[in-house]
Amino acid sequence: MRVLICARRSLWWLIVLCVPLCQAASLGGEGAQHLMRQQLVGAWRLVSIEYSGPGGPIVDPFYQAGSTGIIVYDPSGWVSVHIVAPHRQAWDVPAARVTSAAAAQDVQLKAAAFDTYYAYFGTWDLEEASSMVVHHVKSSLIPAETGLDYAQKVTLEGGRLIFTTRHGNGGQETVRRKIWERIAGVAP
Repeated sequence: MRVLICARRSLWWLIVLCVPLCQAASLGGEGAQHLMRQQLVGAWRLVSIEYSGPGGPIVDPFYQAGSTGIIVYDPSGWVSVHIVAPHRQAWDVPAARVTSAAAAQDVQLKAAAFDTYYAYFGTWDLEEASSMVVHHVKSSLIPAETGLDYAQKVTLEGGRLIFTTRHGNGGQETVRRKIWERIAGVAP
């Protein structure tokens, strides 16, 4: 009888402690729990970017359809983001860096490379109460972004990390959703 009572108490404590953690891990529909910082830590692969405006779905004018990418959240608070458009034009890698004058012939190739790649790094914070992740840009491919803060609504749905940003109002709102999946088992 004593063993049965101890087993029931252990089961009760297991339910009391584990159910809230399981609820926090499944952030889908109504009544979803807020995301916790530890759930962001790790490497995530870009699955897709969904972009819609007042007239419905559209191709994101910057990232393009079929883009790939990676985002890494370090537990110490650093973040690195890379997004690459499909069908990038390749050219030969020079054996050494050359002067600007010697590289003038590559100007168009460099411009195309710049237009099809996006990256920045910095630090990050998660405002758990509002499920907002804020990236504090320390440096970016686009120099003017250095020092900016990017805030995005973040949810975890079906094991996928979803960032949502909204711009505009009054029937002219655009919504962008970046969908990421965790990269598991990456070998060194």
